[in-house]
This record gives sequence, structure tokens and C-alpha cells, in this order.
Amino acid sequence: MNRRTTRRAGAAATLLATLLAVTGCGATDALVGLHPAPAEQTSAAPLDAEGARAIAARLLDGARAAAAEKGPKGDAARAEVLSGDALTVANAAAARGVVPAASGELAKEAEPTVVAQSRGRGWPRAILVTTLDEATSTQYLHVLVSESPQAPFTITASVPMLGGAELPAIGGDRMGAPFVDLTDGEGLPVAPERAFADYAAALAVPKPATVDTVATDDTFTTALRTSAAAQATALGKLGVLTQKHTPDLEHAVAFRLADGGVVAFGLLRRADAIAVRPGAKELVLPADVAGVVGRKKAAKSVQLTSLEPVVLVVPTDGPARVIAASELVASGKAA
Repeated sequence: MNRRTTRRAGAAATLLATLLAVTGCGATDALVGLHPAPAEQTSAAPLDAEGARAIAARLLDGARAAAAEKGPKGDAARAEVLSGDALTVANAAAARGVVPAASGELAKEAEPTVVAQSRGRGWPRAILVTTLDEATSTQYLHVLVSESPQAPFTITASVPMLGGAELPAIGGDRMGAPFVDLTDGEGLPVAPERAFADYAAALAVPKPATVDTVATDDTFTTALRTSAAAQATALGKLGVLTQKHTPDLEHAVAFRLADGGVVAFGLLRRADAIAVRPGAKELVLPADVAGVVGRKKAAKSVQLTSLEPVVLVVPTDGPARVIAASELVASGKAA
């Protein structure tokens, strides 16, 4: 749970206050034959699996319907069913007229499977579900969060899993999956917040940091590095490429795994900068970049901002690992 939800959780009300109204009974009348009230089951999940699945299906359908709609109407429709990082990515994608990678399966109306729910009867509450895009055999992870008793569930993260990646077991319906603050490193080699920071530093171009807290041999990291190397080669003596990844964890959420580890959903913002070298007349931009910056050539510089939702598993021993991720070029400019 991030700092914002931590503060809210501290002031959360009890799930249910039961009132007994007795009508038509005198003051001396008694209620007899009643068993003692059962103890509050604080470890029980707030919803049964079918109720959680129904909520997820409704929200995923709403996100699919609003994904491509532009303007204030589209923003309002997405805000009804999305929040946090999922809303940030979806709005950026709609503004660009593209469907974000993390929402591609929504068009398939995939049936959600409930993986876990947050533990306890306080707020915020969360539901973790998966969907499968059968066309690409890609599994997606979705986090649904309700911030307060008055707030409906919304999708706060939707991220495609990497090929061959696995999500370790999370507490089931009875045990639940407790929230974990991103700064909490108890029982872990590294706190989730630090793992995101180290991973971001390891992705820097041209001078990546050497880290041992996060593995960097996954397919997403490899693809990012391969792409950056190809761009640098293509630029040659005409320009210099730099990339900086910055964790944006305002809306990040994390849950305790059954084995004591943590799964954390966060967002990285990537800044790409190309400086045209002295002596180079101009750069002819690729079609995809030109479409973002609004021009086909650049004489001085190119700047791009990308959104990268990332899911990290931080085990109780060994380095953290990326199990789900995507990227979206959100905006850019050229001079």
C-alpha cells in the first residue's frame, strides 16, 4: 500500500455496524434462546470469489468500452472504472489514439479469474485477478482497489505478464493477501521501494548501474536494452541518446505472498533524449517518433516520455524479478 492509502487505512471505519431495533416489546421483556454472537472474522476476505469476479468483469467491460474514447467524455468514462496507474496509462493511450498494451485483452472480453483479495475488513481493500488473451496467449494481472466504504472498486493496475514468468502463490479466499507498504523490507533482502529504484538505475543509458537486488535478464529488460542499443547505433555520429527511468510510486500497491515475499505493482517514467551533434544538419525521424512529436525532422533535439507499468516479485531470498511489464510512448517534442 502506498503512503496515501496507508493514511486512509488508519482512519478506516469498521466494515459493518449492526443495529438491533426491538419493536412492540416492553422494557422488562427478554430475548431468549439466542446463541452468543460469533466472533468477528478479521482474516476473512471481504467478498466471496463469485462476487469479486463479478466486480472485476464489470470493471473490465467498462474499461474496454472507454479505452479509445477521446476528450472529456472519454476521460470521465475511464475515471468511472480506472484509477491510479491504470488510469494514467489509459488516458495517455487515448490521447495518442492507441490502445495500451496492458489493455489489449479487454477487447476480447476475457473472463477474469480471482487470484486473491486483501486481508481483513478495513479499507482500502483490493482484489487481484487475471485474464488470458487467447489470441496471444498473454496473461494479464489486474489490481482492483476500493479506498473506503463509500468508494467503489476501480482498476488501479493492468499489466501483461512476461512470457514464462510466474506469480508465486498468494493467500487464498480464506487467508487473504495483506497489503505491504513499499518501504517495508521486513523479511526481504530489499524493500519494494528500493527494488524499483535499483531497477530504474539499471536501465539507464548510456551508463546503467550495476545492481544485485534486481535481476535484469527478463525479456522486458532485454528488449529495452536491445532497442536502446539499436537506436544508438542508428544515430551513429549524428546524435547522442540518453535514457533515464524514474519510479513514480504514488499509486503503487504491494501484497504479501504466501511464502513471505512480496508482489509490487508500480510505474516507471522513462525520459528519452536525443541531442543532435554539432555538424549534423538534421535528423530524419522514424514514422512512429514523428507521429508523437508532430514533425518529421529535428535539428537540435528530440525528447520522449514513456510510461512503463512494472510488476516486481521480491522474494525472501535472492534478487527481485520483473514478472509483468509494458511500455507506452506517451508524449514528446522535437526542436
